[in-house]
Amino acid sequence: MIERNKNIKMGLANEEQVNQEFIDAWHRAEKDEIEVPEERLYFLDALTFFQVLSKRRIALLKVLHAHGVSIIRELSRLLKRDYKNVYQDVQLLKKAGLIHQDATKRIYVPWDKINAEIALAA
Repeated sequence: MIERNKNIKMGLANEEQVNQEFIDAWHRAEKDEIEVPEERLYFLDALTFFQVLSKRRIALLKVLHAHGVSIIRELSRLLKRDYKNVYQDVQLLKKAGLIHQDATKRIYVPWDKINAEIALAA
């Protein structure tokens, strides 16, 4: 079963910032201050962030989300893109945690919204 209506926050952060956020979340959890867990994905640099969230990959995420559960061959047909390229994009997005796979190896996007945030000042 696909769990939906979830958001994920993405952005840039260095290792120290990620570690501090983890510690802060741990303390909030100990005080029972977290009602709904927040999913987050951070990149260490802007280049990697924009490589992962390229125009084609965002389009892939949107089509897969709208279509629901699918296989890569069907997704490549819907996108009118070469299977090999879609396969590579899916593997990268799975590794990043933006695409999930069910027990039958079909893929899906569990997110309804990706919130991307880039701080311009530290």
